[in-house]
Amino acid sequence: MVELTDEAPPECRQCGDSVASASEQRIVSTVEDGTANHLYFCGDACLELWEA
Repeated sequence: MVELTDEAPPECRQCGDSVASASEQRIVSTVEDGTANHLYFCGDACLELWEA
């Protein structure tokens, strides 16, 4: 699960819904120029649509 802070919870990269309450959220992490980037998805369906 996503750790909640004072910041707004992350949104699904595909559909825009909050992933804070998603029970099957997925995260894709990459490193570019030494910076970690995290893309959040509310579930497998959105992740698969994004990958297509």
